[in-house]
Amino acid sequence: MAYYNVHFFIVRPTLVPEHVGSSGSPTTLTDDAPEVLQARIDVLAIFRQTLQELMQAAVEHIPGSHPEYEVQILEIPAASPGVPNFSGLTIAMHEPIVYLTKKEAETNPTDPMDRRPCLVMLRALQDGSFQEFPTENVRAWRDGITGGSSDLEGQAIHIEDLAPAVAEAFSNARMQYDADNWKTIQGNLLARAAYHEIAHCKAECANRAHGSRWQSAISGSIHDEAGVTVLNSPLAWNAVQSTADKQLMGRHMMCPIAFYKLDQEIASQCFHNGQLAPPTPR
Repeated sequence: MAYYNVHFFIVRPTLVPEHVGSSGSPTTLTDDAPEVLQARIDVLAIFRQTLQELMQAAVEHIPGSHPEYEVQILEIPAASPGVPNFSGLTIAMHEPIVYLTKKEAETNPTDPMDRRPCLVMLRALQDGSFQEFPTENVRAWRDGITGGSSDLEGQAIHIEDLAPAVAEAFSNARMQYDADNWKTIQGNLLARAAYHEIAHCKAECANRAHGSRWQSAISGSIHDEAGVTVLNSPLAWNAVQSTADKQLMGRHMMCPIAFYKLDQEIASQCFHNGQLAPPTPR
């Protein structure tokens, strides 16, 4: 059995509504209350199961002959809150990394849990003074991310098809505080947003090696592909995965895209045409 691994890291934990999914009296809970901790465990379980099912359904659409992949959704351990620990992990270039974060995270926060991974990546590129990423371009990309995007569920970024890609799912998106089934809503929305953002990186990034196991990048956005539902925008938490969703993901999921490893040296994560590139001399 071969495995296709999707890795995720919780930068900012899922919010727990004050009502805790109940229609009764409001309940004020501390962040470490047993009810809050259990609610987060429940949401995470739904997220993992749903994302696994979505990705597994795409496997049959991988081009060419290949082993039967079993999709695994693996959590990256934390060295401390908001700081991932990649030591001891082996992540292939075709294996996505998804960060669960919050949209309102600050540009330069003091608390690691308030960071946006895509902003951390842009800062590393800017500080590294790579010739491929002029400072004015990095600033423009940063402004685009912080400039009030209408995307409420998540965001993907792949910069000029040279940098590693970042897939984020927002853990505070569209929370329905008064819904009794809020855990189901939140877990399913996180999973669908993760699938959606992975597809942005995989299908739209033109910087790829040629291979029989994936197709060339699409022209335009996944939103514009005929028949998509989970890959459409805006995204509904209960959108039913369509054949078009499965096909688009399957046709591109084996493509080697360097998904950004938060807090790791940026030079080793930049590549050209699917191959790691040496650091640019400073």
